[in-house]
Amino acid sequence: MKLSALLQDVETKTVCTVNPEITNITDNSAKVRNSGLFVCIKGERYDGHDFAQKALDRGAAVVVCERDIGIKNSIVVENSRKAYAQISSAFYGAAHKKLKMIAVTGTNGKTTTSYIIRKILENSGCKTGLIGTVNVLIGKENYPADLTTPDPADLHRYLMLMKIAGCEACVMEVSSQALSQQRVSGIKFDCSVFTNLSPEHLDYHKTMQNYAEAKASLFAASKISVINADDEYSSLIKKEAAGKVITYGIKNESDFKADKIALSADGVSYRLKFRDKENYVTFDGMGLFSVYNSMAALCATNAIGIDMERASRTVARFDGIAGRMEKVENSLGINVIIDYAHTPDSLENAAKTLKSVFHGKLITVFGCGGDRDKEKRPLMGKIACENSDFVFVTSDNPRTEPPEKIIDEIVQGISTKNYYRITDRKLAIKSALYSAKAGDTVLVAGKGHEKYQILGTQKIYFNEREIIRKLLEDKARF
Repeated sequence: MKLSALLQDVETKTVCTVNPEITNITDNSAKVRNSGLFVCIKGERYDGHDFAQKALDRGAAVVVCERDIGIKNSIVVENSRKAYAQISSAFYGAAHKKLKMIAVTGTNGKTTTSYIIRKILENSGCKTGLIGTVNVLIGKENYPADLTTPDPADLHRYLMLMKIAGCEACVMEVSSQALSQQRVSGIKFDCSVFTNLSPEHLDYHKTMQNYAEAKASLFAASKISVINADDEYSSLIKKEAAGKVITYGIKNESDFKADKIALSADGVSYRLKFRDKENYVTFDGMGLFSVYNSMAALCATNAIGIDMERASRTVARFDGIAGRMEKVENSLGINVIIDYAHTPDSLENAAKTLKSVFHGKLITVFGCGGDRDKEKRPLMGKIACENSDFVFVTSDNPRTEPPEKIIDEIVQGISTKNYYRITDRKLAIKSALYSAKAGDTVLVAGKGHEKYQILGTQKIYFNEREIIRKLLEDKARF
């Protein structure tokens, strides 16, 4: 594609005198190929402008930057992150304009809500792709996910592949970092969903206000905004919403309201009231947050024209998602649950839910990720010990931080004595399983769907399902 076609929507400060054919685009100088376009982006650790000459040496035909860096074939733009999104959209044929685009954002519940929405659309005859934390689904193809919301080039390539595969819609999780970094800039969403907001990513956003404003920016680019009326930040989201606003909730006044709620180990059921109508919903997910997630999906799909009764039947048959309150079946009578809970709010919700539906002891295994928000570590230690009978504090993707140091910071928030610290995560899981008796529950929290541990800068294979099944088999032999 000619450079001029890629720049048609980009606000430039300088005029480029060349118009080469561009064959690839990237913001990673190591991925530049001949006739490529390299976008210089200033990040927290690295500044792409420092790698511009390297990109040219590797074959880049053009460099897009935010300041004059004194090299040939460079184009200065107002905002290189925004330009990267616009250029990526043009390069991959602006496929988002040909798809029904549905976004889900919030601290917790994004993945489950997204999967339910996709399932409802598929069962209503609308072929739908999905982009999110667990994976990227395009037709029958399943791609691994590195980021909740991919960088612009990967994102728009996926959207193009969806269109080629015959998809009519895309459901995607949109993270606060992606919004701050303008990865979805230029995409007009047909419907966006707000699930909830609680402290997370404050190492990046610094304050809850910044975090909330990043989330709210999504709704300024949405035709329909579906908002959790029970969340304290709902008024901010509503204020930013540019299109039609639809609310859902349990406590506060809302357009879609759930009552007659029943929670059990087998799932949830409730009555959903809307527009002088009512519909009874069952969902195979534990806890009050399962009511919110399923209700959000039903509201969103109803807002874009899907019949509520038909959608509710799909919700009733929904199979669940790997790593989201996932049950590991066994012959020992132990309730073993794997959950992605890695925030104070999600860990508390998971623990309280399990305590309410199972009657034995709750034994929790959890840790906190390295090189991430440190403020939540003591809070999560406090929450785990207050809501569990016993806790094994362990490692969880320590990255470049010493695992023992992370655990030291977690236990600072613990004032009780109902915990052990075991750095080796496999040993911590084994200790929890071997201490559990029939009727007890073991919650293994933090990694969910992930099949790896990040030690230093390396990803090491670590599949908790396989580990747990093998440990349970070994225990059953004794």
